[in-house]
Amino acid sequence: MANNHFTKILNSDQKNLSPVQQKDMESIYLNLKMIAKSQKFKIKSNGLNTTALVNEAWLKTKETKTSFNDRNHFFAYCSVVMRHLLIEQARKYKLMTSIDDNKNLPQEEIYQQSDYLLDLERQLVKLKNFSPRLEQIFTYRFFGEMDFDAIAKLLNISERTVIREWKKARIMLSVAIGK
Repeated sequence: MANNHFTKILNSDQKNLSPVQQKDMESIYLNLKMIAKSQKFKIKSNGLNTTALVNEAWLKTKETKTSFNDRNHFFAYCSVVMRHLLIEQARKYKLMTSIDDNKNLPQEEIYQQSDYLLDLERQLVKLKNFSPRLEQIFTYRFFGEMDFDAIAKLLNISERTVIREWKKARIMLSVAIGK
């Protein structure tokens, strides 16, 4: 799908889409669903199923009435939204498991995953203070499954720089989290 066509659909009212445009919207939705599905492998038991994560992300894009410049801008925005939704869910589960401290609950795995995700978020905030671009690259790649080329175009830097900074961000976060 061409970038102009993609952004025209996303920035339109979407109530009166042609059959071709509806099919294109389904393609965008399926792409988001693939991204959300990959999150379940990274963050097990996050409390949101794939469809719920995509629907929440989609609603956030509509609530803010953001106008997207291109495909990369849209998926970068969705990366940030998914990050915040997963962090919000981790805080919720952390609170739920802290209230009931019975360690025999199946919630224990969620509790451990919530700890990991909340620690990752704390380190991402620190990383942003150190280098906003490193934090952006990590967020777009980790939470949004964006290709290095797409991130490079979005940030107007070379793909090689994105790859180098992705590796740097991963190492810095790994050391900070201790994993």
